[in-house]
Amino acid sequence: MFAIGIAFAPPHLISKPMQSANGTPINPTPPRTGMPSAAMAIAVANSVSDMIKKGAEEPTHRASMAEMGAACVASTGASMFKGSAATMTVYPVVPNFEKYPEHGRDIELTSGEIGLAGHWMKSLLHHTFIYQAKMKPGWSILPD
Repeated sequence: MFAIGIAFAPPHLISKPMQSANGTPINPTPPRTGMPSAAMAIAVANSVSDMIKKGAEEPTHRASMAEMGAACVASTGASMFKGSAATMTVYPVVPNFEKYPEHGRDIELTSGEIGLAGHWMKSLLHHTFIYQAKMKPGWSILPD
């Protein structure tokens, strides 16, 4: 049985538990963005295809959140000149303290920004996704 979707998340912590200065627990959860979900769904679809067409006995493709990055853009406002967004990238999604001992993530590939440029990026992504959903010419060559 395969189960994959945008709400998929492991039933356990993936980041080191921390606490604020006043003792409030801080337990990060995995991102539930389309980016990791799309990569996992493609791996599942390719594995199912291999099982049907080639007779594979078990999954032939993998998409581990410990080996992939993710990006998230949270936008506010509707104006292209007054909006703002928080943009964030993390790599890998699941921290790897053996490879990146200090933070568990590659600091060169993990970042966050707030501003108008992220708002423009969100708008571009939105229109690209709508274009793909309508299956317009070239939709399949656009990245997920």
